[in-house]
Amino acid sequence: MRARYLWSTWRPVTAGLVALVIVAGAAWGQQGSSRSSAEDQPKDQPKDQSKDQSKDQSKDQSKEGEPVTRTYGAEGGYRTEVTTQTKGKLTNEDQRQVSVLMALVFQHIDKAREEIDADDTKEALQEVNKARDAIKTIRAVLPKTTIRTRTTAPDGKVVYEDEREIQESRIPLFEGMLHAQTLAPILAARRNAMEVAGVRVVESETVVTEAIADLDTIEAQLEKAAKALQENKTEDAAKALEMTLVRGIDLRFRKEDTPLVTARDALWLARRSLDENNTTQALVNLEVARQRLRIYRELLSQEQRQEVDQLLRDVEQLEAQLRQERSRAQTVSRVERGRQSDSATHLWDRINGWFRRNL
Repeated sequence: MRARYLWSTWRPVTAGLVALVIVAGAAWGQQGSSRSSAEDQPKDQPKDQSKDQSKDQSKDQSKEGEPVTRTYGAEGGYRTEVTTQTKGKLTNEDQRQVSVLMALVFQHIDKAREEIDADDTKEALQEVNKARDAIKTIRAVLPKTTIRTRTTAPDGKVVYEDEREIQESRIPLFEGMLHAQTLAPILAARRNAMEVAGVRVVESETVVTEAIADLDTIEAQLEKAAKALQENKTEDAAKALEMTLVRGIDLRFRKEDTPLVTARDALWLARRSLDENNTTQALVNLEVARQRLRIYRELLSQEQRQEVDQLLRDVEQLEAQLRQERSRAQTVSRVERGRQSDSATHLWDRINGWFRRNL
């Protein structure tokens, strides 16, 4: 699958690249295990014992919430020890929760812009503060990692020490992309900025397959907007809010994935229908998802079709269960309906995984 990116002209270079290399973990809180090299073991230690200690150390340090220590530099020279410790764990449900809250942040931002246009700074400030409250909640949910760095000279003297805390700040938006009130203002602001920069966008040839919100940038611009509104500087506030839409989010486009986007959205709507105990509408949405997946399948090579085929079988299985239930006029329990809803969510998650993996 080919990827085509459209990045904001004004996107700043993000800090913390060294920290990311040191942590070396996957996004959304996945932690890597520690490994001790043979250089870190005493020379007179038996080889087998060295291996056993290395395994034990790796096992102990990779436990959830436990510190992970890595040492760099040759023995007898300058040595740098980096210890990372992550507090908290982000589950799949937490990921969805954070995504939903992030979508609501953008809706509050758009509402605040409308209130500024209506010369109602009080209501605009309330909307901005609601967006900031949602971001505080997101911050509370996301895991935090403390990084401690300590460098010693050959004589054992400490020549450098540092401690800092980092947190994932790039939030994927999935749920919010289903709502026009979330995506439309973002695209409008981005299109405006691109026209000013002399970049032409042909929307009919592209489709948004993923949006990544930059929490740090958005939070900073919201603080500016709140301060400007408190000082009744509406023009400054409006500019700060627009920057949250222009600089605070990266939109990714792939024309080839148009059917896949439709299938993903249909699966989420099927999940909502099941939550509302509406099997008829759920079946309609599942049929749309199945049809679009078949169209998407034809765009792929033979090797790439295997995963789509498996997903199609799983969609058809869920459809068959719902059709059987409806034909027999069965009344299912809340537990069973919840299980079906979870199945639809899992299918939706798998498609989102394809976007994240291939972009």
